[in-house]
Amino acid sequence: MRRHALACGLALCLPASAALAEFDLALGEIGQREYYCTAEMTLTNTGPDPVMEVSGHFFLYVGADRVGRSKGTWFMNIAPGASVTTVFETPNAPCTDVDRYEFVVGACRMAGPGFDPVDACSTRINGTGPVEVAPGS
Repeated sequence: MRRHALACGLALCLPASAALAEFDLALGEIGQREYYCTAEMTLTNTGPDPVMEVSGHFFLYVGADRVGRSKGTWFMNIAPGASVTTVFETPNAPCTDVDRYEFVVGACRMAGPGFDPVDACSTRINGTGPVEVAPGS
């Protein structure tokens, strides 16, 4: 496994909505397991409230070309100031060539028993480095 090398200055990486984001999503180690490209992703709660669940999957891109879709997984029970790391697996994707990961939010529960609107949830997550966030479709 290797650490992704993309880094940038704070002013260059944060979209305008990042100031409103309550969660940061970042890429960690990437690697290969059998025919799966594995990507370790960490969701950090920078807001004042706990989050119960955020689920989704990733689209992987090389330039403008989508080269894979990960299996879905979730982040659960993240206290304020805490982080949760999980591994997303994408079959037959060119791990070392991927330069952009788009997290597609599938569902989220912030504080109650019901699910929150996906669009509202996705705007609360700031993707860092090569990670972007999109509402589900």
